[in-house]
Amino acid sequence: MFFVWLVKSVSGGSVVWSSMAVVTQYVDHKTELEGRIESLEAEQASLIADISALKEKLTTLELERHASSLASDVEALRTEKTVLEEKIASYSVESAASSEGYQV
Repeated sequence: MFFVWLVKSVSGGSVVWSSMAVVTQYVDHKTELEGRIESLEAEQASLIADISALKEKLTTLELERHASSLASDVEALRTEKTVLEEKIASYSVESAASSEGYQV
């Protein structure tokens, strides 16, 4: 609640009532502050939403990178396993062939 005091000042012989000007300044300032607050709250909400979306995207990108890296590791292990199995199979074939040659 505003209490208005009418102020009478004499300037060069003319009387000026300045109370309305002061009240108008406060009302204008209040309106300006309310508008600024509303604008900042809207920007804050927008930034929070943007940050949330960016964090989600970053998490997805990190998971994709990790999955790709794991896929490469798994493929290398599969290749190594295949090579080892082939080597073992070749020894088994050689061993079978050499043992057949020694049979009496």
